[in-house]
Amino acid sequence: MATIKDVSQLANVSISTVSRVINNTAQVAPEKREAVLRAMEELHYRPNSFAQALVSKRSDCIGLIVGDLGGGPFFVQMMKGIEEVVDESDKYTIVMSGHHSAEKERHAIDILLQRQCDAVIVHSMALSDDELREVADCDTPFIFINRLVPGFENRCVYLDNHEGCYKATSFLLNKGHQDIAFITTDDLSFADGVERLSGYRQAMEESSGPLNEQLIARAYPDEVGGSQAVDKLLERGVEFSAIVGYNDSMVAGALSALRDKGYDIPGQISVVGYDDNHYARFVHPKLTTVRYPIEDMGKRAAQLAIDILESKDDEMGPNVMDLKFHPELIVRDSASDKS
Repeated sequence: MATIKDVSQLANVSISTVSRVINNTAQVAPEKREAVLRAMEELHYRPNSFAQALVSKRSDCIGLIVGDLGGGPFFVQMMKGIEEVVDESDKYTIVMSGHHSAEKERHAIDILLQRQCDAVIVHSMALSDDELREVADCDTPFIFINRLVPGFENRCVYLDNHEGCYKATSFLLNKGHQDIAFITTDDLSFADGVERLSGYRQAMEESSGPLNEQLIARAYPDEVGGSQAVDKLLERGVEFSAIVGYNDSMVAGALSALRDKGYDIPGQISVVGYDDNHYARFVHPKLTTVRYPIEDMGKRAAQLAIDILESKDDEMGPNVMDLKFHPELIVRDSASDKS
């Protein structure tokens, strides 16, 4: 493997001249620059990116922490949006998983900072607001996605989850449903779950007063959990003509369980999901759901990071409202008027 010394000898210039050409840190005579570039090409020399970062104070790298690389379409769509913007800016992305663990999220942050990332985009479920504020209080810009961290509002790209479930529940209420169940995550500390439950609760209580808590069933937020949540509702004997789900995965499990028990969807029970995952339009019936624009949010987070890096004003930041996304209800076939 060629070294910087090899390049200097072939180009017949000093090592410091090669360094100045690589890092573009000072004026170099055109003929010497051309000689260095030819030598680098002939030797297939690749500059040490970490050494360059130390000199230029830039690595052209954006760090990204996701919950789980195998966590389904949500994180895939988020990464797709981020990488599209980062690639267009001639930078690259280093991705690490936090696995929804405080210890692993801290480790991922430490590794990305050690790698001299110019900025770090974080999807964190496990770390507290206080800890996130502490790690973000450094020279490296931190962007938080899918989370609103008080005090860092101009660095947070997030969705109004309360509004999403309020829209979904109101949609069913307007179709004549009164007994609407809510199947949701069993993680009581997760902000998304708290916000979506509050949207459902507000719509229900505005319509008919105090909520029957037996209409809320909790389980792990995947297909198996959705099936288990439906079983809980049926075991309780509580009447319901519609279900709002915490996410599309739970609703997919709920649909399967209800069909196995002979229920007609949406003839007897209407269902509305949340996320608008890629399979929502392919299940039967096609799923009415709340669209979670996570790919667009990823693009906005990446653009925010790049805008901050390119700004000479350390306090640069967009209008806070530009970072707040609003969910859209996508109406398909899984919900009908109450008969």
